[in-house]
Amino acid sequence: MDTVPGSLVESVQSQLADLNIQIGDLTEVNWLRPTPTTLAIGDRLIDVAVLYLPHMSATEALQAAHAVPQEIPLFVIGPRIHESSAKTFRARGIWYLDQAGNAFLRDCGLLIDVRGRRGDRSSLQDDSVHVGPTNPFSPRRAQVVFVLLSSPDLAGAPLREIARRAGVSVGIAKETIDTLASIGFVEQATAYRELVRASELLDLWASTYSANLGRANKMFVGSGDVSDWSVPEGTEFAVSGEQAAPGYIRHAETLVLYIRADKKTHTPTDLLLRNRWHREPRGNVTIRRLFWQDLGSLADNVAPPLLIYADLLAAHEPRQTQVAHEMRRDLEQRI
Repeated sequence: MDTVPGSLVESVQSQLADLNIQIGDLTEVNWLRPTPTTLAIGDRLIDVAVLYLPHMSATEALQAAHAVPQEIPLFVIGPRIHESSAKTFRARGIWYLDQAGNAFLRDCGLLIDVRGRRGDRSSLQDDSVHVGPTNPFSPRRAQVVFVLLSSPDLAGAPLREIARRAGVSVGIAKETIDTLASIGFVEQATAYRELVRASELLDLWASTYSANLGRANKMFVGSGDVSDWSVPEGTEFAVSGEQAAPGYIRHAETLVLYIRADKKTHTPTDLLLRNRWHREPRGNVTIRRLFWQDLGSLADNVAPPLLIYADLLAAHEPRQTQVAHEMRRDLEQRI
């Protein structure tokens, strides 16, 4: 079905009415292209473009947002939105409302942000149904996006080289680039490929890092002394987070460490014993898997700037967040 189901129309209208918001005709809303309509909040009218997505994918929403004028909010409605997609929607400024009541609408004098509602599973469509391109910010694909942002010239390199740098298969590299092309972040022709809108892509990648690649890549979280630590001889590693930003932070209280290890390797025991680090869910030491290749030299054992930026944001700590915002201006010049 291309057009929005009647039950969803009724749900959207009812939920908005509970918020004292009236919406225009939704009967022609479909998942092929955004449909213009208006929201009425008291005497104020807001023009919006409404899109129905049976699967409320961030990728499909980003593709649609690219075709909507910047001054017009894209308003996505659908049966159910997962929090990982909702986070991307909010970062991009895309409005949404699902059948369970999860919602985000933000405009001058208006902020509605409802999260965590699960709704009645029996009334929702099967999550296995998926229409459109894949999510470019899932862990393996996010590795490809990371190397492209870290070295934009790689966008025109052979797929095998991109895959090697990102630590993924050639198939994943191709799938990611095709998806980025479909949502307007890569321009490609027969013998040409270029990363575009890199600044916007950077913000989206960083906003989803903690819940996707950062979570999947985590090997250890614990506590211990981070003022005097070391790694076993021969260990390939890179420092990230606040210890990798001494120009911004002097007395770092946390440590983020990337260690080269294959998927079957657990956190090196000798590393933990050497530094007397012990597991603790909210500890000050985070060890992640080092996945990239040849993005600058690892001789100084410092992670690429984009990764440092993402780890600072992922800490959700005011001092590190402030430093991340300062770093963001420098990253703009690199891409």
